[in-house]
Amino acid sequence: MKTTEKVLDILGKPINFDILLASLLTSLVLLMTNFLSEKYLVKFHLEKFLNNYNPYILLVFFVSLFLIVIHFGSKKRKEKNDRAFDDFLKKQQDELFEDEDALNILAQLYRYHPRAVKLPMYNQKVLLLEQYQLITKATSQAVVNMSDPEFPYILQPEAERRIKKELIAEESK
Repeated sequence: MKTTEKVLDILGKPINFDILLASLLTSLVLLMTNFLSEKYLVKFHLEKFLNNYNPYILLVFFVSLFLIVIHFGSKKRKEKNDRAFDDFLKKQQDELFEDEDALNILAQLYRYHPRAVKLPMYNQKVLLLEQYQLITKATSQAVVNMSDPEFPYILQPEAERRIKKELIAEESK
């Protein structure tokens, strides 16, 4: 399974896709020369070349064709998985905005925005807010009290936007 994923990953890169497309088109053109009349094959000195290399050209054509089909199939599957993840993330963020404890943490961060606020590192709501990309650590290292560790956090732009939207909705009521 990992080997096929690596092959698809290599083939998924734009430069490799261009090489695949070029090999497909080149082999297609060479295969189409088989349908030229004998006088044109002699004129272009292709009769000996086609007799010697036709099986290889056919093989390159089919391999390139199948790899391009696989590339587009895997691309569609990846886009579908990305949409499913985005929907899941949005749903989890919505649930956190409905949770009173999580909303209090977000409100506290918004009150001091853009400055960082120290929050308990091992608090479940803080961990969930970080996991679902509503807050992030302001730094990768900080001096913490090991008996009650707190770490500086800041709001992510998505959380800031949603809090502003909710505040505007409350003010208009």
